[in-house]
Amino acid sequence: MPHNRSPEELHHFIKKLEQQALETAEERHPLYIRAGLKDAHMVLDVGCGSGAVTKDVAAHTNGTVVALDDALDLIDTAREILTGLENVVLMAGDAHHLPFRDETFDIALCNLVLMWSEHPQQVVSEMARVVRPGGRVVASLEPDFGGKIHWPENEQVDPIFAGEAIRRRGGDPHIGRKLRMLFVRAGLDAEVGIGNQRIWSCAEDRASYTRSRDFYWDVLRRAGLSDREIRTWEQEYLTSLDQGIQVNFFPQFYAIGTKRGGQG
Repeated sequence: MPHNRSPEELHHFIKKLEQQALETAEERHPLYIRAGLKDAHMVLDVGCGSGAVTKDVAAHTNGTVVALDDALDLIDTAREILTGLENVVLMAGDAHHLPFRDETFDIALCNLVLMWSEHPQQVVSEMARVVRPGGRVVASLEPDFGGKIHWPENEQVDPIFAGEAIRRRGGDPHIGRKLRMLFVRAGLDAEVGIGNQRIWSCAEDRASYTRSRDFYWDVLRRAGLSDREIRTWEQEYLTSLDQGIQVNFFPQFYAIGTKRGGQG
């Protein structure tokens, strides 16, 4: 799905993607091990975006990683980020209609892709199609903002970050709870879970916000808040972090699906 962002918004979005890749590494890496990524010969990274997660994938396998996205400007960014990695091939393509023959790959992965897909069932079914029998389809991170917990609450801002902003851009803020359905309907034997088990400290939350401040301001401005309103919220938010009372949590689901007909 095209990102539909202005050049300035895209810059902030790419920085956010890089930060998310760092912050979710501890959740994704165990999934790579369980899925057998290290010994896979052919790996497909669907919706590679800026390439920040692709870099991790390539480091965890001895095989070839084909990284695909439908946004040409993101592919250009990924080409820079992935410079020097000899086991990555970048290409343009639509996740809804993967340009590969049946049973081409050992593993097909996606990260924060189904939330933005126009037809997520079609994407998962396509990933299952191009994986060999016994191969794996992995969605390493799909959040569910309907389960988001935040305290102290802010009646004006919280709904924006709890799904409204995602929905306005055409995404599905509740995609996490749908993973099992999507994988089962694609004919996969599915394991579904929540990767993020730990509540961050206030210091971690503050550092994360500081790194992505421009991104959050973009989101709130698009939601119609004035700079004055955003500054007021920001001061309240940072004060609660400094006081050590802030709690932020929203579930991030994963799914590992095995294609029937193989040995594992």
